[in-house]
Amino acid sequence: MPSSPRGRSRGKSPGKPKATKKAVNPEAEVSSIVADLRRNFDNGVNSSYEARITNLEALRTVLVKGKAQLCEALRKDLGKCEVESYYTEMNLCEHEIQHMVDHLKSYMAPEVVGTDLLNIGGTSRIYPDPLGVVCVIGAWNYPVQLTLMPCVGAIAAGNVCFIKVPSDKYTNHTSRALAELCEEHLDRSVFRLVEGAREMTQAVLQERYDKIFFTGGCFVGKMVAEAAAKHLTPTVLELGGKSPVFVTESADLTIAARRICWGAFMNCGQTCVRPDYCMVDEKVASKFFEEVEKSCKQFYTESPETSEFFGRVINERAAERLSGIINDTPKSKICFGGEVDVKDKFVAPTLLDFGTDFAGFKRSAAMADEIFGPILPAVRYTNLQDAIDFVNENEKPLSCYLFTTNSADREAILTKTTAGSANVNDVMMHMCNPNLPFGGVGKSGMGRYHGKFSFDCFTHYKSVLFKSNFGDVWARYPPYDSLKVTALGVVQSTKPGWAFDLLKFVLILAVFAAIRTDGRFAGFAHKAISFMFE
Repeated sequence: MPSSPRGRSRGKSPGKPKATKKAVNPEAEVSSIVADLRRNFDNGVNSSYEARITNLEALRTVLVKGKAQLCEALRKDLGKCEVESYYTEMNLCEHEIQHMVDHLKSYMAPEVVGTDLLNIGGTSRIYPDPLGVVCVIGAWNYPVQLTLMPCVGAIAAGNVCFIKVPSDKYTNHTSRALAELCEEHLDRSVFRLVEGAREMTQAVLQERYDKIFFTGGCFVGKMVAEAAAKHLTPTVLELGGKSPVFVTESADLTIAARRICWGAFMNCGQTCVRPDYCMVDEKVASKFFEEVEKSCKQFYTESPETSEFFGRVINERAAERLSGIINDTPKSKICFGGEVDVKDKFVAPTLLDFGTDFAGFKRSAAMADEIFGPILPAVRYTNLQDAIDFVNENEKPLSCYLFTTNSADREAILTKTTAGSANVNDVMMHMCNPNLPFGGVGKSGMGRYHGKFSFDCFTHYKSVLFKSNFGDVWARYPPYDSLKVTALGVVQSTKPGWAFDLLKFVLILAVFAAIRTDGRFAGFAHKAISFMFE
């Protein structure tokens, strides 16, 4: 294979070698850091609006001033071009920060809610409380975004962050760059970051936190959940799975092919929400596959191994695993691609066509687990319900994608399948919308974040009932005679909302009647009504 830009010298390593040393005793280091953070949280280091804004802006500084350093590190670790690195990593975090800056005051404000009849004379509010010390464990496939994005919500919600960057066995350059930039720009009383591989992760999981946010695979996700359960610590697990794509007869095949090709082969297929397999209406399948190949060549040329826009898998072991999937597939089913250079960590964009053989498709190595590489297996269906049933026979996916202009087909897929999220006529773009929560269901994960949902993720919503000394319901106290029982029956009987509002209105009229009868009650009643409807 000819020499590619990725085989040449990659220049100096990013940043200065000044950041924290790797721990000789990970358990002791982690324990000390968590204790410091907890002390700082208890002292209110990030509780005020001003402190939260300052720390969000510090995170923005890491991304803005560190852009060149992080892009270079991502090129070395994953072969990403600068445009892809910026827009799929730093830029998404920048948007999340801006969203929080724009809305933080309203998110922090207590919410006034309704009050029931038994508590008449009172008012109810919900206070957003920070949780405390939050542990964020990042992932190597998007090491900047998946490490810093959860921190944005955690900081906005008033917490302090303990950050475990991805293992240096995978994204060594990026993890090192993150450590150096965070050391330089972030407040150590609010953010603390550790590096390391398995031993450090094990040490991190021994400690007690107020929430753990983990992004990664199911195997480690189970370890995180087990460790958290020992302390009854709530967790968010952003995992993955095999996200299906439906391409129906009515789909715009050119648009579908371009968007699916983009999503399936971005970051060399190492994306948790990538389209992992396609189910295509048999009537349009051949044309669709031609369009996918055409798009692939437009994106990455005839020689993707030399394209600056096509990355590399994370290591040689990953390349060998993906090579095994390709070798397990009969050559007659390989539409295009299939080339592998293990030493260069190169796996060509590859499309596999299993025809209408659903049984063989299901048994194939390509369908055994999440692929996490630039291989896209496909099967042709003759009945849409068969494709829907196939999805439902497997674990619930992180995302589901459908390309159709037929509303009946669209609603059939959306209502008869379950996934963490779905896109109609696109893939992965829901990740950019802060108004849509991102998270899995079942084995694809638990919990959700992005935008307001990130703030909610790291917040305890505390219920607060305010009561005045007016209007004490005497019937609540024993002894219970028939009059009290009757009164409780009126107040506590189940009523539709309109009846509740009517009864409340009647009570207000009664108060005003008392005011007109005896002016001495006027000031007292005015305060009571104001308190009830504050």
